[in-house]
Amino acid sequence: MKSITSKKAARALPSLRADANKYTRGMCELVVGSDRFVGAAVLAVCAANRMGAGYVRAYTCEKAAVVLHMVQPSVVVFPVQEFAHMRHAQDVERPCAVVVGCGMAGDDDEIRCVLDALKRTEAPVVVDGGGLHALATEEGLRIARERFVEGFPTAITPHGGEALRLMRFVAETSPDAPGPDRLAPQDMALALARAFGATCVLKGPDTFIASGDEGSPADVLAMLQGTPVLAKAGTGDILAGMIGSLLSQGACARDACMAATFLHARAGMLASVDKSELCVTAEDVLDHLAAATCVLLRKSRKEGN
Repeated sequence: MKSITSKKAARALPSLRADANKYTRGMCELVVGSDRFVGAAVLAVCAANRMGAGYVRAYTCEKAAVVLHMVQPSVVVFPVQEFAHMRHAQDVERPCAVVVGCGMAGDDDEIRCVLDALKRTEAPVVVDGGGLHALATEEGLRIARERFVEGFPTAITPHGGEALRLMRFVAETSPDAPGPDRLAPQDMALALARAFGATCVLKGPDTFIASGDEGSPADVLAMLQGTPVLAKAGTGDILAGMIGSLLSQGACARDACMAATFLHARAGMLASVDKSELCVTAEDVLDHLAAATCVLLRKSRKEGN
């Protein structure tokens, strides 16, 4: 197991071309939110926009759309149903990625929406929050594995409870799978990554990143510099948006997850300096993403990396 350092995180960030335009900088599309969880959609979309994607599209409910038009006017907003009528594929000059699940409760219609997004997207996909319910189905497991075989990266971002539920589903479908109750968090991250052919970000006091590609390094990456200020509703939606944004700019799944988790933790630390650990909210973490990125890049340049 290897720890994520500032040097590794800085190297994982995309660099901007002098001739860049909004398409070459990447399109991040987010299928997020519901009438019950409007805030999750807004936080994920704002984080994706802040993290550098050149073009951000949100497919969400009407309530979230109203808020986004006010707080993120640079984001293009569509009804959720429109996602099925558009092409979601990337090429060298137009990289893209999709984030799905933030702010979803995991009901039947939302599960269908997530499965359709996974099938339709010929580009990286981040599955977070209620979207993880879709993976705990036979169809979801099959689609995830098919994406892996076809070379389309998938990142999953469960917290401990969600990871345990996914692992129990895997154990039910595969007799060779290890019992979830006996696994340490880093081992569970690796087991889930292998089962779904995905990059797994297992969130917690310490966060672990594992790759589902058996040809990649078997080492699990560990974010051991987390902070309890991130134990707040909404911070996971921010992380998902950040990962999706970095993926949309061409970062590989491992690098996108590594850089995003590092900056997410550092933004929480900076927010706690301003607000105190007790008073930090998810919105404060979002507000400190730019400062965390500036500090990281300045340190990297000073060290000559």
